[in-house]
Amino acid sequence: MGNGGGGGDGKHIDASAAAQIRPVHRAEVHAALQLILGSQGRPAAEEHVVDFLRYAVYRGLDLNDIWLAASAGRMVWAILPVISPGKTMLLFSPTHVPAEHQDTCVCPLVERVVQHYQNRTVDLAQVLLDPGDTNAVTMFKGCRFEPLAELIYLDRDVRRGGDSGMPNGFSWDGYSSATHGDFARAVSATYDGSLDCPRLNGRRNIDDVIEGHKAAGEFDPKLWFLLRDRSNGSGVSAGVLLLNRSTRTDSLELVYLGLSPAYRGKQLGDAMMRHAINTASAIGSRRLSLAVDSNNAPALRLYQRHGMTRLCSRVALLRDLRDGRVQSEAVKR
Repeated sequence: MGNGGGGGDGKHIDASAAAQIRPVHRAEVHAALQLILGSQGRPAAEEHVVDFLRYAVYRGLDLNDIWLAASAGRMVWAILPVISPGKTMLLFSPTHVPAEHQDTCVCPLVERVVQHYQNRTVDLAQVLLDPGDTNAVTMFKGCRFEPLAELIYLDRDVRRGGDSGMPNGFSWDGYSSATHGDFARAVSATYDGSLDCPRLNGRRNIDDVIEGHKAAGEFDPKLWFLLRDRSNGSGVSAGVLLLNRSTRTDSLELVYLGLSPAYRGKQLGDAMMRHAINTASAIGSRRLSLAVDSNNAPALRLYQRHGMTRLCSRVALLRDLRDGRVQSEAVKR
C-alpha cells in the first residue's frame, strides 16, 4: 500500500474552492488522527489518539495511508482506509461534516479515496456510523454508499460454562484445510432465506467471505465449528459457528452463526449458543460479544435468551467498487 499515493504526485486540486486532496504527510498523521477520532467537530483527546496508535501497531495498520482534504492551508477532513482480507475496505472518518466544506472538500475526498482503490484489491468499501450522526450518514449516501443494515452490538459476561449437550444425531466438526470446502458450502447454504444483512447477497465470492471472517479478530481453527447431522449416517452439514478471539479485549467474538433452512426452528441455535458460551469459558474469555442485523428478529430473540444485552448500534453503509462487474459466484458475505 505504501503511502496510499496513486499515479504522479497523488494530488488533485479543486480550483474553484482551492481545496487540496492528497495523501497525508508523515508530520500530519497525528493531527489527522485527532480529526478522524474527534467528536462533534472537536479534536480527539490525546489519550484517545495514543490508544488508537497502539491498536494500529498491533494490527499493522499503515497510517501513511490516510488521505486528507485541505482548504486555505487548513486540514478540513481526513479518511483512513483500512484494507481487510476478503477484498473489503473500512473507512475511518470524522463524524462531523462541516456544511461549508461538504461539496468542496468532504465529498471530493471520499470520491478520491474510492477511486484510488477502485478496480484494485478492493471490491467493497464500508463505513460504520453512529445512527445519531445523521449528517455523516446523509453525506455518505450522497457519495453512493447504500444502507446495508443497522448493526446491534451485544455482549454478556462469561463466568462458567453450562450444559452443552447436543441433540441426538448431531456432532461438531473442526476447521482444517481438509474441511475448508465443507465450511464454505455450509456458510453458503445458511444464506438461503437469511435475515442477516440480506443486501449482501451476491456481493462476494465465498473464499473472500471465509477470509473476511478469519480477519474479524484472532483466527484460531479450534474455535470454528461445523454442525453435522449424522442421524441418517451421512454427516450432512446443518450449520456453522465461527468464533474468534478479540484483538483488544478478553472477549470472544461470535463472528457468525447460521443454520441451513432445513434445520431452522429445531432449537439447534440454542445448542450452538450454549456451545459458544462454554467455549468462551473453557478458553478463559470473560465476555462473549457479537453484532447482529437489527431486522433479524429470530437471531435477536436467540441471543437475548442466552443473556446477550445491547451495547450500542451502528449504521453500516456499503459501496461496490467494481462498477457493476458480474460476479462469478452469487453468494453473500
